[in-house]
Amino acid sequence: MKVDNEVTGTRTATQPAHKLYTLITGASEGIGRALAIECASRGMHILLVALPGPDLDLLEENIKDTYPVSCHSFGIDLAQHCSSSAVFEWAKNNNYHINTLINNVGIGSKGLFEAMSKDFYYHQVNLNILTGCIMTREFLDELKMNAPGYIMNVGSLGGFYAMPEKSVYAASKAFVYTFSRSLRVELKSYDLSVSVLCPAGTDTNKSTTAINASLKGVARLTVMQSADVAKEAIDGMLAKKARIIPGLFNKFCYHLSRIVPEFIQTIFIENIFSHVKKHKY
Repeated sequence: MKVDNEVTGTRTATQPAHKLYTLITGASEGIGRALAIECASRGMHILLVALPGPDLDLLEENIKDTYPVSCHSFGIDLAQHCSSSAVFEWAKNNNYHINTLINNVGIGSKGLFEAMSKDFYYHQVNLNILTGCIMTREFLDELKMNAPGYIMNVGSLGGFYAMPEKSVYAASKAFVYTFSRSLRVELKSYDLSVSVLCPAGTDTNKSTTAINASLKGVARLTVMQSADVAKEAIDGMLAKKARIIPGLFNKFCYHLSRIVPEFIQTIFIENIFSHVKKHKY
Protein backbone atom coordinates (compact mmCIF):
# COMPACT_ATOMS: atom_id res chain seq x y z
CA MET A 1 0.00 0.00 0.00
CA LYS A 2 1.24 3.47 -0.86
CA VAL A 3 2.03 5.58 2.20
CA ASP A 4 1.06 9.26 1.97
CA ASN A 5 3.72 11.90 2.46
CA GLU A 6 2.40 12.98 5.88
CA VAL A 7 3.08 9.52 7.28
CA THR A 8 6.58 9.18 5.90
CA GLY A 9 7.73 12.48 7.30
CA THR A 10 7.47 15.23 4.70
CA ARG A 11 4.95 18.08 4.85
CA THR A 12 3.20 20.35 2.39
CA ALA A 13 4.58 23.79 1.59
CA THR A 14 2.21 25.48 4.04
CA GLN A 15 3.25 23.31 7.00
CA PRO A 16 6.46 23.20 9.08
CA ALA A 17 9.11 20.94 7.58
CA HIS A 18 10.05 18.25 10.06
CA LYS A 19 10.10 14.50 10.33
CA LEU A 20 6.93 12.84 11.50
CA TYR A 21 7.23 9.77 13.68
CA THR A 22 5.14 6.73 14.49
CA LEU A 23 5.32 5.97 18.21
CA ILE A 24 4.76 2.33 19.19
CA THR A 25 4.45 1.12 22.78
CA GLY A 26 5.31 -2.42 23.83
CA ALA A 27 7.54 -2.44 20.78
CA SER A 28 10.34 -4.81 21.76
CA GLU A 29 8.60 -8.15 21.16
CA GLY A 30 5.58 -9.91 19.70
CA ILE A 31 3.02 -7.90 17.76
CA GLY A 32 4.65 -4.61 18.81
CA ARG A 33 7.98 -5.62 17.32
CA ALA A 34 6.29 -6.80 14.13
CA LEU A 35 4.38 -3.51 13.87
CA ALA A 36 7.60 -1.54 14.22
CA ILE A 37 9.31 -3.50 11.47
CA GLU A 38 6.26 -3.27 9.22
CA CYS A 39 6.06 0.51 9.66
CA ALA A 40 9.79 0.93 9.04
CA SER A 41 9.53 -1.15 5.86
CA ARG A 42 6.99 1.41 4.60
CA GLY A 43 9.31 4.34 5.20
CA MET A 44 7.88 5.55 8.49
CA HIS A 45 10.19 7.04 11.10
CA ILE A 46 9.86 5.08 14.33
CA LEU A 47 9.86 5.76 18.07
CA LEU A 48 10.08 2.55 20.08
CA VAL A 49 8.83 2.53 23.68
CA ALA A 50 9.14 -0.58 25.83
CA LEU A 51 10.82 -2.01 28.89
CA PRO A 52 14.55 -1.25 28.85
CA GLY A 53 16.71 -4.18 27.82
CA PRO A 54 18.63 -5.83 25.00
CA ASP A 55 15.50 -6.65 22.97
CA LEU A 56 14.67 -2.96 22.65
CA ASP A 57 18.26 -1.98 21.84
CA LEU A 58 18.65 -4.70 19.23
CA LEU A 59 15.39 -3.78 17.51
CA GLU A 60 16.43 -0.14 17.25
CA GLU A 61 19.76 -1.12 15.70
CA ASN A 62 18.10 -3.62 13.36
CA ILE A 63 15.68 -1.01 12.03
CA LYS A 64 18.45 1.56 11.58
CA ASP A 65 20.63 -0.95 9.73
CA THR A 66 17.85 -2.33 7.52
CA TYR A 67 15.59 0.57 6.57
CA PRO A 68 16.24 4.18 5.43
CA VAL A 69 14.34 5.69 8.36
CA SER A 70 15.10 7.37 11.67
CA CYS A 71 14.52 5.21 14.71
CA HIS A 72 14.89 6.03 18.41
CA SER A 73 13.99 4.08 21.53
CA PHE A 74 12.99 4.91 25.09
CA GLY A 75 13.16 2.24 27.77
CA ILE A 76 10.54 2.61 30.51
CA ASP A 77 8.06 0.55 32.51
CA LEU A 78 4.75 1.84 31.18
CA ALA A 79 2.86 0.35 34.11
CA GLN A 80 4.40 2.95 36.41
CA HIS A 81 2.50 6.09 37.37
CA CYS A 82 3.35 9.10 35.17
CA SER A 83 5.21 6.92 32.65
CA SER A 84 3.10 8.31 29.78
CA SER A 85 4.12 11.82 30.82
CA ALA A 86 7.76 10.74 30.80
CA VAL A 87 7.39 9.42 27.24
CA PHE A 88 5.77 12.69 26.15
CA GLU A 89 8.58 14.76 27.71
CA TRP A 90 11.19 12.54 26.04
CA ALA A 91 9.61 13.11 22.65
CA LYS A 92 9.16 16.83 23.26
CA ASN A 93 12.71 17.38 24.53
CA ASN A 94 14.16 15.59 21.52
CA ASN A 95 11.94 17.43 19.04
CA TYR A 96 10.26 14.24 17.82
CA HIS A 97 7.02 15.20 16.07
CA ILE A 98 4.36 12.48 16.10
CA ASN A 99 1.41 11.95 13.80
CA THR A 100 0.83 8.25 14.44
CA LEU A 101 0.37 6.62 17.84
CA ILE A 102 0.10 2.85 18.22
CA ASN A 103 -0.91 1.79 21.73
CA ASN A 104 0.17 -1.83 21.76
CA VAL A 105 1.52 -2.42 25.26
CA GLY A 106 -0.39 -4.90 27.40
CA ILE A 107 -0.13 -8.09 29.40
CA GLY A 108 -2.07 -11.32 29.01
CA SER A 109 -3.02 -13.92 31.57
CA LYS A 110 -4.58 -17.35 31.87
CA GLY A 111 -5.84 -18.88 35.06
CA LEU A 112 -8.73 -18.82 37.48
CA PHE A 113 -9.62 -15.33 38.67
CA GLU A 114 -8.91 -16.26 42.29
CA ALA A 115 -5.51 -17.67 41.38
CA MET A 116 -4.06 -14.29 40.43
CA SER A 117 -2.88 -11.82 43.05
CA LYS A 118 -4.43 -8.40 43.60
CA ASP A 119 -1.11 -6.83 42.64
CA PHE A 120 -1.20 -8.64 39.30
CA TYR A 121 -4.65 -7.25 38.51
CA TYR A 122 -3.54 -3.71 39.41
CA HIS A 123 -0.65 -4.20 36.99
CA GLN A 124 -2.77 -5.71 34.22
CA VAL A 125 -5.58 -3.15 34.35
CA ASN A 126 -3.10 -0.30 34.57
CA LEU A 127 -1.09 -1.51 31.57
CA ASN A 128 -3.97 -2.72 29.38
CA ILE A 129 -6.38 0.17 30.04
CA LEU A 130 -4.90 3.23 31.70
CA THR A 131 -1.60 3.38 29.82
CA GLY A 132 -3.16 3.56 26.36
CA CYS A 133 -5.80 5.99 27.57
CA ILE A 134 -3.34 8.39 29.20
CA MET A 135 -0.77 8.03 26.43
CA THR A 136 -3.42 9.12 23.94
CA ARG A 137 -4.37 12.07 26.13
CA GLU A 138 -0.73 13.14 26.45
CA PHE A 139 -0.13 13.16 22.70
CA LEU A 140 -3.53 14.34 21.50
CA ASP A 141 -2.61 17.98 20.94
CA GLU A 142 0.58 16.90 19.16
CA LEU A 143 -1.41 14.55 16.92
CA LYS A 144 -3.92 17.29 16.09
CA MET A 145 -1.10 19.67 15.24
CA ASN A 146 0.43 17.14 12.84
CA ALA A 147 -2.82 15.93 11.29
CA PRO A 148 -3.72 14.08 9.20
CA GLY A 149 -2.73 11.30 11.54
CA TYR A 150 -3.59 7.97 13.06
CA ILE A 151 -4.20 6.30 16.40
CA MET A 152 -4.33 2.52 16.56
CA ASN A 153 -5.13 0.74 19.81
CA VAL A 154 -4.41 -2.97 20.09
CA GLY A 155 -7.37 -4.86 21.47
CA SER A 156 -8.20 -8.52 20.95
CA LEU A 157 -10.81 -10.70 19.33
CA GLY A 158 -11.25 -11.99 22.88
CA GLY A 159 -12.62 -8.59 23.86
CA PHE A 160 -15.92 -9.51 22.21
CA TYR A 161 -16.51 -12.64 24.30
CA ALA A 162 -16.80 -13.98 27.84
CA MET A 163 -13.56 -15.89 28.34
CA PRO A 164 -13.10 -18.19 31.34
CA GLU A 165 -9.66 -18.00 32.94
CA LYS A 166 -9.01 -14.76 31.03
CA SER A 167 -11.76 -12.67 32.61
CA VAL A 168 -9.84 -9.49 33.41
CA TYR A 169 -7.81 -9.65 30.20
CA ALA A 170 -10.93 -10.00 28.04
CA ALA A 171 -12.65 -7.19 29.93
CA SER A 172 -9.64 -4.91 29.46
CA LYS A 173 -9.72 -5.52 25.72
CA ALA A 174 -13.45 -4.79 25.66
CA PHE A 175 -12.57 -1.39 27.14
CA VAL A 176 -9.96 -0.83 24.42
CA TYR A 177 -12.56 -1.55 21.75
CA THR A 178 -15.25 0.77 23.13
CA PHE A 179 -12.74 3.51 23.92
CA SER A 180 -11.37 3.38 20.37
CA ARG A 181 -14.75 3.43 18.65
CA SER A 182 -15.93 6.36 20.79
CA LEU A 183 -12.73 8.35 20.30
CA ARG A 184 -12.94 7.78 16.55
CA VAL A 185 -16.19 9.75 16.43
CA GLU A 186 -14.78 12.58 18.58
CA LEU A 187 -11.62 13.04 16.50
CA LYS A 188 -13.03 12.67 13.00
CA SER A 189 -13.31 16.44 12.54
CA TYR A 190 -9.60 16.83 13.38
CA ASP A 191 -8.56 14.50 10.53
CA LEU A 192 -7.34 11.91 13.03
CA SER A 193 -8.35 8.34 12.26
CA VAL A 194 -8.75 5.97 15.23
CA SER A 195 -8.60 2.23 14.60
CA VAL A 196 -8.75 -0.74 16.92
CA LEU A 197 -6.80 -3.88 16.09
CA CYS A 198 -8.51 -7.10 17.22
CA PRO A 199 -6.22 -10.07 16.55
CA ALA A 200 -7.08 -13.63 17.48
CA GLY A 201 -4.44 -15.98 18.91
CA THR A 202 -1.01 -14.89 17.75
CA ASP A 203 2.34 -16.63 18.12
CA THR A 204 4.31 -13.94 19.95
CA ASN A 205 6.52 -15.85 22.42
CA LYS A 206 7.18 -19.38 23.69
CA SER A 207 4.21 -19.35 26.06
CA THR A 208 1.60 -18.17 23.57
CA THR A 209 3.02 -20.42 20.87
CA ALA A 210 2.67 -23.44 23.18
CA ILE A 211 -0.89 -22.47 24.07
CA ASN A 212 -1.85 -21.91 20.43
CA ALA A 213 -0.29 -25.24 19.44
CA SER A 214 -2.61 -27.02 21.90
CA LEU A 215 -5.73 -25.62 20.25
CA LYS A 216 -7.85 -27.99 18.19
CA GLY A 217 -10.12 -27.77 15.17
CA VAL A 218 -11.62 -24.39 14.31
CA ALA A 219 -9.75 -22.62 17.13
CA ARG A 220 -6.40 -23.68 15.66
CA LEU A 221 -7.35 -22.06 12.35
CA THR A 222 -7.63 -18.63 13.98
CA VAL A 223 -3.94 -18.50 15.00
CA MET A 224 -1.67 -16.14 13.05
CA GLN A 225 1.95 -15.07 13.00
CA SER A 226 2.93 -11.61 14.30
CA ALA A 227 4.28 -10.43 10.94
CA ASP A 228 1.03 -11.29 9.17
CA VAL A 229 -1.01 -9.53 11.86
CA ALA A 230 1.19 -6.46 11.55
CA LYS A 231 0.84 -6.22 7.77
CA GLU A 232 -2.96 -6.33 7.92
CA ALA A 233 -2.94 -3.95 10.87
CA ILE A 234 -0.95 -1.22 9.12
CA ASP A 235 -2.89 -1.71 5.88
CA GLY A 236 -6.10 -1.22 7.83
CA MET A 237 -4.82 1.72 9.84
CA LEU A 238 -3.67 3.63 6.74
CA ALA A 239 -6.99 2.83 5.06
CA LYS A 240 -8.67 4.43 8.12
CA LYS A 241 -10.62 1.33 9.06
CA ALA A 242 -12.42 1.48 12.38
CA ARG A 243 -12.08 -2.19 13.29
CA ILE A 244 -9.22 -4.36 12.03
CA ILE A 245 -9.54 -8.13 12.41
CA PRO A 246 -6.56 -9.86 10.78
CA GLY A 247 -7.24 -13.08 8.88
CA LEU A 248 -10.17 -13.92 6.61
CA PHE A 249 -11.22 -16.82 8.81
CA ASN A 250 -11.14 -14.62 11.91
CA LYS A 251 -13.30 -12.02 10.17
CA PHE A 252 -15.76 -14.74 9.24
CA CYS A 253 -15.84 -16.03 12.83
CA TYR A 254 -16.46 -12.54 14.19
CA HIS A 255 -19.37 -11.83 11.87
CA LEU A 256 -20.81 -15.30 12.42
CA SER A 257 -20.67 -14.78 16.19
CA ARG A 258 -22.90 -11.71 15.83
CA ILE A 259 -25.81 -14.02 14.92
CA VAL A 260 -24.95 -17.10 17.00
CA PRO A 261 -26.78 -17.27 20.37
CA GLU A 262 -24.61 -16.40 23.35
CA PHE A 263 -25.03 -19.77 25.05
CA ILE A 264 -23.60 -21.52 21.97
CA GLN A 265 -20.63 -19.13 21.97
CA THR A 266 -20.03 -19.95 25.64
CA ILE A 267 -20.06 -23.70 24.99
CA PHE A 268 -17.60 -23.26 22.12
CA ILE A 269 -15.23 -21.09 24.18
CA GLU A 270 -15.35 -23.49 27.14
CA ASN A 271 -14.41 -26.32 24.78
CA ILE A 272 -11.46 -24.32 23.46
CA PHE A 273 -10.11 -23.64 26.94
CA SER A 274 -10.42 -27.26 27.99
CA HIS A 275 -7.44 -27.90 25.69
CA VAL A 276 -5.15 -25.27 27.21
CA LYS A 277 -5.52 -25.78 30.98
CA LYS A 278 -1.98 -27.08 31.38
CA HIS A 279 -0.47 -23.86 30.04
CA LYS A 280 0.12 -20.69 32.02
CA TYR A 281 1.28 -17.22 31.00
